[in-house]
Amino acid sequence: MGLFDKLFGSKNNAGKLSAIDYNRYFDNTTIDNTPLAFLNLGELNLSTGKIVACDPLAYIFESLPFAKTVQQGKYPVIVCVAKTENSGDRYAIVKLEFSKEKAIKWELALTGQEDISELTENDAYIGFPVDAGLGCFCDFETQKAYKQFDEDFMRKNPGANIYDDFFAAEFKKNAIDENDPQDAGDWLNFYLPNKPALNIIMFHSGYGDGAYPCYWGIDGRGKICSLVVDFQVF
Repeated sequence: MGLFDKLFGSKNNAGKLSAIDYNRYFDNTTIDNTPLAFLNLGELNLSTGKIVACDPLAYIFESLPFAKTVQQGKYPVIVCVAKTENSGDRYAIVKLEFSKEKAIKWELALTGQEDISELTENDAYIGFPVDAGLGCFCDFETQKAYKQFDEDFMRKNPGANIYDDFFAAEFKKNAIDENDPQDAGDWLNFYLPNKPALNIIMFHSGYGDGAYPCYWGIDGRGKICSLVVDFQVF
């Protein structure tokens, strides 16, 4: 087995380790002739260290946390924005950064409930589904508190749509041009009103709906240094 296989996987563990080195999207200003920009969305409070990645509008209630956990704390969320020629700015990779160490391999993030036996191709993966054009990171405790927030909001606003009647105005605050009616805002660092220490960081999902994988970045000491979601822009 060669060095590439040792670091990034072989056919024997295809689907578990990515053949892509996600460091390159944060170490360069251009990928495949596409300019890149970087956007810090703030710090995510991981009060338990159990991380949920999901579509926050369509699947947050039933999504499971990843089986691997990290140390409790607050960690930055950084977006690699692809400035595409034909489709404008697209969120390509979103990284939750636990340390400044470089990952030497990228392991598919799983909840423990998946069946990976059919991941026989090198580029096969299991990802979280997106139906509302958004992804998010949050803590498992935050997920549970958000459910209570949602229930309270709907009880006080019967018949309301939580995006149209609440989140749209919050996303709009992060629009590049708030005077542009087409610019709805692509991200939100949302602190729960009922648990103000807890937050969900939401972000646009590349080209929209689909299924998108997350990977743990593992450093040379075998420690988790990051978690990325790949929105398949490249």
